[in-house]
Amino acid sequence: EDGKALLDIKGKQIVTLGLKYIWIAQTKKTANDLLSKTDWMITRKAEKGTAIPDATTTYRDSVRTACNTIETKINACSNLTEFMALFDTPSDGSNPPMFDFPTEN
Repeated sequence: EDGKALLDIKGKQIVTLGLKYIWIAQTKKTANDLLSKTDWMITRKAEKGTAIPDATTTYRDSVRTACNTIETKINACSNLTEFMALFDTPSDGSNPPMFDFPTEN
């Protein structure tokens, strides 16, 4: 209330992570989880030169693009109402913006 940093019992500043930080971290984790399913193909390509199927490359690129898009939408929110709208399911029944990752083929 007085503008001074809140300190813990050891005198270190307490940092409370905000919704944007938490959800960007969660979005990156989701993208990482989706990509990890095909990481073995990337390793195999690096070690043995075995080609990666085009569908896999396209999917991985789509996951990265979706992650970046979601992060941009999170960062663009200037209030809680805008942030909460990212969880609303569009009228066409598609994924809410916060969860709009591609599905694996």
